[in-house]
Amino acid sequence: MYNNELAISVVSSVTGISKSTILSPSRKWPAVEARMLITLLLSHDGATDEATSLVLNRSRVSTLKSRHNAIDMMDISKVFRDKFNRIKQLYDEQKSLRIS
Repeated sequence: MYNNELAISVVSSVTGISKSTILSPSRKWPAVEARMLITLLLSHDGATDEATSLVLNRSRVSTLKSRHNAIDMMDISKVFRDKFNRIKQLYDEQKSLRIS
C-alpha cells in the first residue's frame, strides 16, 4: 500500500467516509472535509499539490485551495484539528509498521 492509498484509508476510517465518496465529485461537507484532511496529511508528508491532485482526481488549483483551507481550519476548528491529529498519528503508525 502506497502512502497515497494509506492516507485515503486512514482518513476513511477516522471520518467514516468511504473511499468512493472521497474520490467522488461530491461537494457535501463530509467529503470536502475528508479531501482537505488528505491534502493536509500528504502535504505534511512532503507530497506536492500536483501529486495530491492526481490521487484525488482534482485539478492542482483545487488541491492548492483545499490545502490552504485546511491550514486555516486547523487554526479555527478544534474538531478539525483533533481529527487531523488522530489521522496523522494513525498514518505515522501505519507507515512505521510497513517500513519495519
